[in-house]
Amino acid sequence: MKVVDTHRMSRIDGEAQERFGIPEMVLMEDASYGIFLLMRERIWSGRVPGGPVVFLAGKGNNGGDALAVARHCYYSGMRNLFVILGAGEPKAESPAGVHLKILRSLGLEIVDYCGQDKGAAVRRAHTLLRRAECLVDGLLGTGLSGEVRPPMKDLIRRCNDSAAFRIAVDIPSGIGDAYRQGYTAYQADCTLTVQLPKLCLYLPFTRRFCGDIHTVPGVFPPQLIDQEDIPGYLIDEPIKQRLLEPLDPDTHKGKRGHLAVFAGCAGTTGAAWLCAHAAARSRAGLVSLFMDRELYGASLPRYASVMLRPWDGQPPQMERFDTLLVGPGWGVTEQREQILAALLETGLPGVLDADGISLLARMRRRASSKLGGKWILTPHPGEFARFLGLKTAEVLTDPLLHLLRASAELEAVIVLKGHCSFVAGPQGRYGVLDGMNPAMATGGSGDVLAGMCAGLLTSGCEPEDAAVLAVALHGQIGRRLYQDRGYFLAEDMVEAVSSVCI
Repeated sequence: MKVVDTHRMSRIDGEAQERFGIPEMVLMEDASYGIFLLMRERIWSGRVPGGPVVFLAGKGNNGGDALAVARHCYYSGMRNLFVILGAGEPKAESPAGVHLKILRSLGLEIVDYCGQDKGAAVRRAHTLLRRAECLVDGLLGTGLSGEVRPPMKDLIRRCNDSAAFRIAVDIPSGIGDAYRQGYTAYQADCTLTVQLPKLCLYLPFTRRFCGDIHTVPGVFPPQLIDQEDIPGYLIDEPIKQRLLEPLDPDTHKGKRGHLAVFAGCAGTTGAAWLCAHAAARSRAGLVSLFMDRELYGASLPRYASVMLRPWDGQPPQMERFDTLLVGPGWGVTEQREQILAALLETGLPGVLDADGISLLARMRRRASSKLGGKWILTPHPGEFARFLGLKTAEVLTDPLLHLLRASAELEAVIVLKGHCSFVAGPQGRYGVLDGMNPAMATGGSGDVLAGMCAGLLTSGCEPEDAAVLAVALHGQIGRRLYQDRGYFLAEDMVEAVSSVCI
């Protein structure tokens, strides 16, 4: 499924009206009815709420959507419905104004939070928010730039204090592409986003406001939502069917490729074990792990299927290898930097993780590092910020801007790990994984991901496909383990890799 920013969504809306002649009110009717159906069937599971359902509406189209949903609820037989206007009366001729007039004629109570009798209206609104079983937010839409202003800011905070189940129409009020940490936003239990998921729902600082995200289909023509030039997409389980081709029954280990892993040092040999074994379970035919000679003897008993090779820190001969994985727990000494430079000069494709990324950052300060479209980088936000010379908060505020720029400059695929993960390719495409799995926040899970990227790359996947597949399958493993075991360790993930790579 495609993902769009708010500017692209506005273009799609405009094209639907201008190119296809679909009136604004028709689009709103289709969207509101789809939202109503999702509320009734998926959120309420066919059960009509017994307590008050309060609709919060602004003056714009987001408010019009919420008011139209209220009408559909009334037509379905619900009567305990109320409306709070968060920004005063919309213009009578606007879509929101038209729907408000209909609701008034149906007899719904309308409370104007900014009306002339402000004190009484505010008190009544607060009473409704305290008593509500469900709130439906249509205060602000994708057009917001900057922070919410009073008095709507106070209204949103009051909503967040309510014990009601909170639904957001399209996006929670207060968030958008320009959201900054600390801004006030509506805290939704679920978000019903219209037709295409919006990028702003998955940003690191906004995702927690959205709850469960559901997509409302059937609003815009397929010609608009399937356009090839939309660069963003959701990384979901169906991606596996599109990208992970079955191996030939007569394949052999040579055809599945030979991966050389450079990872681990004193105190971090576990990172080497995790990434090497994850790679071996991700379709790589052969995996050789180069281990510092002084660590070799103590490490050897843990390895069987992965070939452990002692070495003295000199760049080995690489003719027998197809791909590289460099960095997990490897250290950042000058010697390691020299070895990485030599490995990059081989022209082999590979994966850089953790210390490998830090070493590349040091190398970039002296010379431009172009990776020729053959490499995957797998940083977490702190590593990526250090790589760019930025603060972590700057990366988290607008990750895609920095990812796409760095990916194009490096000519590499970059995976930014997090509760929502991003995969950016040098051609400007990007994928978003909606993770939101607290059990994945465990030491070593990133080493497993790096190994999966490397294993899939070794077996023949293109770098961007390998990265997207690894992120999707890694997330799938995490969800299964969390459901079956609760909180888990990174080594629990390694064995599960085999079952998702078929």
